[in-house]
Amino acid sequence: MRWTTVRRLRATAAIVGGALVLAACGSGATPQLGADSDPTSAGGSGEAAIVWGLEGGQSASYEAAVERWNAAHPDQPIELQMFGNQGYQDKLRIALGAGQGPALLFNWGGAALKTYVDEGYIEPIEDPEITDRYLPAVLDTVTFDGKVYGAAINNIQPVVVLYNDAVFRQVGAEPPTTWDELLDLVPVFKAEGIAPLSLAGQSKWPQLPYLGYLVDRIGGPDVFDAVIANEPDAWSDPAVAQALTEIQELVRAGGFVPDYASIAYETGAADALLYTGRAAMMVVLSQAYSNVKNAAPEFVESGDLKAVPFPAYDGGAGDPANLVGNPSNFWSVNAGASDEHKATVLAFLAEQVMNDEYIGEILDRSAVPGVATARDQIAERDDTFADLVVGLTEAAPHFQLSWDQAINPSQAEQLTTQLDRIFLLETTPEEFVTTMNATLDTK
Repeated sequence: MRWTTVRRLRATAAIVGGALVLAACGSGATPQLGADSDPTSAGGSGEAAIVWGLEGGQSASYEAAVERWNAAHPDQPIELQMFGNQGYQDKLRIALGAGQGPALLFNWGGAALKTYVDEGYIEPIEDPEITDRYLPAVLDTVTFDGKVYGAAINNIQPVVVLYNDAVFRQVGAEPPTTWDELLDLVPVFKAEGIAPLSLAGQSKWPQLPYLGYLVDRIGGPDVFDAVIANEPDAWSDPAVAQALTEIQELVRAGGFVPDYASIAYETGAADALLYTGRAAMMVVLSQAYSNVKNAAPEFVESGDLKAVPFPAYDGGAGDPANLVGNPSNFWSVNAGASDEHKATVLAFLAEQVMNDEYIGEILDRSAVPGVATARDQIAERDDTFADLVVGLTEAAPHFQLSWDQAINPSQAEQLTTQLDRIFLLETTPEEFVTTMNATLDTK
């Protein structure tokens, strides 16, 4: 029997059994699981072990890994089913709640995965051949009570400060190492008609790193850990209000390109402001380096696209080496899958995911895998940016998952809405804190 390696499926369709009703993220609709995804076979019956993946720029690596596995192991076939982002998390909740779902499932780690672990849906990965290949900071967000519940499948994306070195030379400035230095650069660039910072405010998520980093730099990782733990009044920590105050000071000073609130990151406009010299810096996931390289290869080849860590905060309690961003996306093992399918997907993770070929494919896209052995290939390629990203990750005492992924979806929706209002100067830090405290589930 010949198995289709990759199936691209809708994320929602007709309800299974009519028994499960969950709120959809932001849509107001009830997410539904369709027959086209064949969840029963995914859970453990049938010949092929089912794996769920998400379509995107980094999915080519794991699609190729599945193809290689199937070619080498025709007696242990894997069927990779690919989904778009919209509705995927709701589909996954329904499938797991029904005792179904794939043998190996795509996820972001953080609070959502912890919920699945607590409910007994996810099995720990105990094979050191799999877990030992990753940089420790990469696995933080999938490690609970000392056990690892996910294998990283794509690149690490710490948030860094990308900057146009030609613009900095033009004004005779150096990239900021502290928050005060960043604020001091605002009038310097404005005097030359250059926006200090590019920002895709319409997309909202590019605003999150400012809050995540400032809270961490000011108060340390314990502040947000309390939020994730749903501790009463966790948002009332002084570091949160101080971070919001600093953001609004930057906005009032004219730190961002004037029309930032109407820029969507997906259009490439925020990147273009940087590489055309209309903006000096951009605080963004490191994947943006690859996006700029694809859009403006001559600019990158000139050596004028450079990066530094997010600035330290004078007097803050947080370690300046801490990172905020996306350590990776992950595959996790469904505890409800058959023993045969568990054995298949674990062997697949050990043999094909983040082997030398897989690592090379990620580096080919100007992305950086979070594994120690990537250093060898990075050195061979003389890739300065990849070396920086790996170095930052290796040195990070704490790698904080992006807040919209670390907290539950209902909180995340409110967070992005309220933070957008902070940037637009439509609300105060105190009102933000009150609103976000009301989202905590402390029962």
